[in-house]
Amino acid sequence: MSPLLLKIIGVLAIGMAVWGLVTGKVMAGARGLDTNYYYRKENPLLFYGFVVVYLFIGVVVLSSSR
Repeated sequence: MSPLLLKIIGVLAIGMAVWGLVTGKVMAGARGLDTNYYYRKENPLLFYGFVVVYLFIGVVVLSSSR
């Protein structure tokens, strides 16, 4: 893949994590045709787990795009 595309993907993944921290909900897959969200107040363990996963993916992709 081109380094520019990898940088865009990495920034988007980190952006999803930051946006989840700001709004209190993070997108975590799908249930049928509906998007599945985890909320900070309802299920904090899974919420922060997905935030960490998005951050990790973003950092790994950005570090491999050089």
